[in-house]
Amino acid sequence: MKNKAIYLMKKISLLLFFCSLTISLNSNASAVQLSKNNLNLNAEYLENKDKNSPFFLILHGTFAWHGMELINALQENLNEESYGSLAITLSLSENNRSSFFDCTHPIISKHQDAQEELNFWLTWIEGKGYKNIHIIGHSRGGVQVAQFSANQSKRIKKVFLIAPMVWSSKQTANSFKHENERNLSKALKTASIQPSDQLFNINQALHCSNTKISNEAFISYYHSKPIKNTVELLPQTKNSIYIYLGDSDPLTSAFNQYYSKVGKLKHVVLKTIEDADHYFRDFATEDIVEDIISQVK
Repeated sequence: MKNKAIYLMKKISLLLFFCSLTISLNSNASAVQLSKNNLNLNAEYLENKDKNSPFFLILHGTFAWHGMELINALQENLNEESYGSLAITLSLSENNRSSFFDCTHPIISKHQDAQEELNFWLTWIEGKGYKNIHIIGHSRGGVQVAQFSANQSKRIKKVFLIAPMVWSSKQTANSFKHENERNLSKALKTASIQPSDQLFNINQALHCSNTKISNEAFISYYHSKPIKNTVELLPQTKNSIYIYLGDSDPLTSAFNQYYSKVGKLKHVVLKTIEDADHYFRDFATEDIVEDIISQVK
């Protein structure tokens, strides 16, 4: 596979910070803030009085938040059809995070931190009495949701992944060398023998330029483990999975190439959305929600 795909992923991640700077949150939504490990976590809650009706837990992509355009539109469209949802913002080890991650702050979060926070919020939803819970994840949130669903299949009904992340060690190494002029294997080895919480300067880490990152965060985001290629997790998940790919998203071809290698999985359905890029704006979001609703009725 061409190295071009990983560079395009980086470009898309950078765009995430600049898209939809003006956000109109749902007027019917309630802000939820809960404390966990001395951090205040934030989410946007749209209640459904019918606790047996399908309810959706929604996760954003890399360093994003629940107020970004796509997540907001998903909640709004689900709400218009009388479906409740909870869109969460991962803390990324920051207190009261309620916007895109600030790259002037050091990166100390880990890719796998999402598992604990997803579990925390799912438990909260269950505590509200909802019995028919589905989960949605976008981009990196897609692979994190896939991992979570593989481990929590009995608590979740169906899984919906929107432009889920693809990843390979080779492409990541090539991209890292291009952006940082360093060998990734050597950088990972150096990080592994240093104090885990020690920070170091880096030219480019994910979509943050000229920032600091901790050794354990660096290893988490750049090592092959935990698995970051959504396709590798699909066979491990028992739930029905619906994957939405944009026909104008440059990462779609990479996903399809990876998926072709595992063969067709009976519990996985791929759907291509016309005129959709990585963020599925406007009618593309409506198309996704329409299909999601048809799968849970």
